[in-house]
Amino acid sequence: MISYDLAIIGSGPGGYVTGLYAARRGLKTCIIEKDLLGGTCLNKGCIPTKSLLNSVSIIARLKSAAAYGVSVENYSVDFEKMMSRKEDVVNRLRAGIETLCRANKVELIKGSASVTGPDTITVEGRGELTSKNIIIASGSRPIGLANIKIDHKKIFSSESILNIKSVPRSLVIIGGGVIGCEFAGAFSSLGAKVTVVEMMDRLVAGQSREVSKKLEYNFKRSGIEVFLSRVVEGIETSGNVTVRIAGGKSIDAEKALVSIGRVSNIEGLGLEKAGIRTRDGKICVDKYLRTEIPSIYAVGDCVSGPQLAHKASYDGILAVDNILGGERKADYSNIPNCVWTEPEIASIGLCEEDAKAAHPDAKIAKFPYLASGKAYLEGEAEGFVKVIGTPAGEIIGVEIFGKDACNLIGEAALAKTRGVNIKDWSRVVHGHPTLSEIMQEACHVFCGTPIHTI
Repeated sequence: MISYDLAIIGSGPGGYVTGLYAARRGLKTCIIEKDLLGGTCLNKGCIPTKSLLNSVSIIARLKSAAAYGVSVENYSVDFEKMMSRKEDVVNRLRAGIETLCRANKVELIKGSASVTGPDTITVEGRGELTSKNIIIASGSRPIGLANIKIDHKKIFSSESILNIKSVPRSLVIIGGGVIGCEFAGAFSSLGAKVTVVEMMDRLVAGQSREVSKKLEYNFKRSGIEVFLSRVVEGIETSGNVTVRIAGGKSIDAEKALVSIGRVSNIEGLGLEKAGIRTRDGKICVDKYLRTEIPSIYAVGDCVSGPQLAHKASYDGILAVDNILGGERKADYSNIPNCVWTEPEIASIGLCEEDAKAAHPDAKIAKFPYLASGKAYLEGEAEGFVKVIGTPAGEIIGVEIFGKDACNLIGEAALAKTRGVNIKDWSRVVHGHPTLSEIMQEACHVFCGTPIHTI
């Protein structure tokens, strides 16, 4: 029987990143995966979705090309080729992960795994293996609705929609969270008539109300119909799709997408038999990400915290450090959130409303994209950066609504994680002309020394 220092169940960002890091730290490591290497993120989530959104962004640039002195006539959209490119991207990246695992001597084992003891795992079709330590990184899957059957033909999940063969004439999206809003923008740009139904009173409820309202305004301006505070009562699929929502309203569409969140994959892992507790559909872990069995850890979407790929990778690296004798505690207050809408949305820390509730004396500074030379010359003048801090300059939160927000938030993540004072942040020299200057300008506003705004 082969024995390992670390066996990881699942190969998503909480699995393969963890495995590579563990191998670099000197642990003999294996990764057990029942499906495709890379997990949901690479194969059915982040990467294919962003590949599609990247293609869509080119359409938007073409539509506005004349304003820049570039005449583009009679361009066409080949959706089949767009989807083929998406698959090529996924396959190339998956092959890259496999190469990295091979180069770092991380063994990849195919099969369904169940924990049978503190140091044993049974893999279907392979038998039992032993490992001094185990990390469960089993991920999550889309949630369905009890009264709606997702058939992947007329009614899609956020995963199966990525395999749709053509752009539907009309699409109703149930769920106005991050994933639903990203698909809403994509299919609207591709020519579909899109309707979003959300049970909450605003879109992307994890962001500030100002951001939610701006996104809703942009959706409506681009022709996307939005119904808020509406519960879906049922769906009929005898002809097209008819979605019945509270208030007696019915929405007819060619296709429907159910995007109301995700549920952890904890079934079939042998958790109860192994003595691993769960609560509310999540594996119970302590602040070090250990289960009640000291040699078994759990990370990513199968434990509490934000269901984000980068959070899963953070968890995995932290768990390995603790396996090697560290005492690192999981802290999710510095995990950035990104939304790939048009324009992009990104944030870290507390949003404005939560910051004011937790810190009544919080200061809020805002700098508009319109006042940035780089944003203006690119025709991307919509948006703002908001820096929220204590009177002493401690960063409480940062919000970005605008071009490249999801890239820019990395600077805010570094500043907040390392405890950089906002005044010191304002003194960091940024390249010119760049969008990153907007971050510095917002800090200047916070400090009472605005430069390019009145």
